[in-house]
Amino acid sequence: MDNSRDFNRKQERSLDLMDLLVFFWQKKIRIILLAAALSVGGAYYVLHLPKIYIAKSTLLLSGKENGFSLPTTMSSFAGNDDSQLDTYIEFMRSRQFLQQIIDDLALDQLAEYQRQGISSASSTKNYAIDQLLKNFSVSKLSNTDMLKITVESRDPVSVAEVANHIGPAFFAYYALINRQKADSKSLWLNNQLSELQASLEASEERLQQFLHDNDLVYVVSQIELAKSEVSALVQQKMVLDKLVLESAATIRQLEQLPDDPQSYLQVTAIQNNPLVRDLLVRRGQQLLVMNEVSKRYKFKHPRYIAAATGVDAINKEFDLLISQLVSGLRNTHQAIKSRQQQIIAQIRQAKAQHGGLGKHEMQLSRMRREIESTQRLYEVFLTRLQETEILKDLDDNNDFAIVDYATEPAFPAKPKVVMGMALSLMFSSVFSFGFWLLLHLVSDKYSRFKDILASLDVPLLTLVPKLKGQKKGQENVNDQIETSVQNERNYLYMESIRSLRTAVLVNRDSRENRLIAVTSIGNNDGKTHIATNLAESFSRMEKTLLLDADLRIPGVAKSFNLDPKHPGLTTFISRKKTFSQCIHQVHNSPLTVMPSGPIPVDPLVYISKPRFSGFLRKLATHYQRVVIDIPPINTVSDAMVLGKLVDGIIIVCDIEQNESADLLQALQRMQDAGSPVLGVVFNKVKNLRSTIPKRRSVMGGFKKVLGMER
Repeated sequence: MDNSRDFNRKQERSLDLMDLLVFFWQKKIRIILLAAALSVGGAYYVLHLPKIYIAKSTLLLSGKENGFSLPTTMSSFAGNDDSQLDTYIEFMRSRQFLQQIIDDLALDQLAEYQRQGISSASSTKNYAIDQLLKNFSVSKLSNTDMLKITVESRDPVSVAEVANHIGPAFFAYYALINRQKADSKSLWLNNQLSELQASLEASEERLQQFLHDNDLVYVVSQIELAKSEVSALVQQKMVLDKLVLESAATIRQLEQLPDDPQSYLQVTAIQNNPLVRDLLVRRGQQLLVMNEVSKRYKFKHPRYIAAATGVDAINKEFDLLISQLVSGLRNTHQAIKSRQQQIIAQIRQAKAQHGGLGKHEMQLSRMRREIESTQRLYEVFLTRLQETEILKDLDDNNDFAIVDYATEPAFPAKPKVVMGMALSLMFSSVFSFGFWLLLHLVSDKYSRFKDILASLDVPLLTLVPKLKGQKKGQENVNDQIETSVQNERNYLYMESIRSLRTAVLVNRDSRENRLIAVTSIGNNDGKTHIATNLAESFSRMEKTLLLDADLRIPGVAKSFNLDPKHPGLTTFISRKKTFSQCIHQVHNSPLTVMPSGPIPVDPLVYISKPRFSGFLRKLATHYQRVVIDIPPINTVSDAMVLGKLVDGIIIVCDIEQNESADLLQALQRMQDAGSPVLGVVFNKVKNLRSTIPKRRSVMGGFKKVLGMER
């Protein structure tokens, strides 16, 4: 399945290319004539263009700055590398510089730089500048410090003169501008130096007056002494702050403990006291003695009493020592706090005494910085003034040179006649082909109709060409059949009918397509032509009947030159004649025809009768193929009723008469009615492109033109 799709896509692309080739072959005369006319016009225009001469010169412009440091306003005129060359280019293209070129060479007196109708001198100058700006260009030579000057003009003498004059004029004008800038800068620097010198002297006088008024001759030593004193007091305060924190922690711990000498041993300061440690050792030893004595003697024994008295004495001594230590800790804490307050007071007093010196020091520093800054600025401006004075005497044009002078051109550079004619021929050919192709696409209904069929998934059965001499609404099918039977001179038309017959035979689906109805979108679309020729084509293969069921505007009887009152379908349905009396055998053809018969007042009464549907079923058993001509879809509703009684419906679309909306409406009506649509036939197609013989003839023509056919 995928391979088949790929094959179809490739085939479609090849067909599209073939369609383009066919279109070119059909319109070759018009395309060639229009292209020839445009080419002649383009050649005439190219030959009558004014002859333009071009002269070129090459300049060397330094891309590096001088070794001296230029002031800002001057150094901005010249940059580094490409930016400096860009600056030179923009300078050369300035109107002020071009005005000098025109004045030096009197270019405004040449006819090329004059415009008729201008009387004022300023307008004449402006026009000459615009013309020179248009004819003059400057470009950089890559990876060099050189510029290419290109000038265009109608006069070969003046073009070389202008190209050679631009370089020297630029060098001189550039040096003049630099000198003017240097003079202006020197004057400005002198003024700035005078102002800076006055400002420096005023600052120094203010400094001396300040020192004298505040008696600050030895201000530095005074400030250093004050700083040392304050620093020592601050260090003492830091030590006292640490001691206050430690003693405060000890006091808080004492306050939290009960008033018991034994509990005060938890305080680190008391516990680590040497007297307390010694007393604790002695008490421990006395308790051991008391313990040994109590084991041997009673409490009334002198040795026991002596031991007990020793223990009591040590305990009293311990309590007294603890009490003294606690009291000492509290007194020490108060003494440290008192010393801390004294140090803080001394620091405040020192700061108050020496605060004025700090303010004087800050003001003195500001005044000295002001003097130093003014002094440095004065030195910078003095240096720039010296550099500017030195650069005045230097020749800045040493880095400028003319590398290549322009010569008087012998031949015009523009227009390039051969290239212009070739481009004119190419453009004319492309435009002519595109113009006729655009007209063809705009008027090509075939493509639009084909898109509609593709969107609704309705197949295109065949394309029927328009017969030569066939007019709108002409019904002369009998002549066509006679012609096709005798010699088949209209090959394309009959080939399209055969293609339609093949499409019907192939497109069976689940039905045998015995009953085939042929209808159209509107009146005079050629459905009777198609139905008649299709029936005749089937009759050469199998037993076929052509039935005219168009009871509105019947055309089969007229096509075969039968009497309009000849018995037919209505006569048979009304039981007025037998079937054999209502049919007609075509001369020199196996085709059997049943005309419509007399036109009834209400055709729907006849086609809605059960006898009519049964009659169609009997025809399907008696004939191998029954082709039925039915009324148009968009005109009456008969096609909706008849569409349910047949195996398939062929819709004829007149390419010239019908519009896209008509085709879309007809297909939608048939789909809404549930009618089995076999496909659509495009009738009266001009310049049929999709037949093999036509394509072969086109390819044969191409081969003859290219010399490929022997």
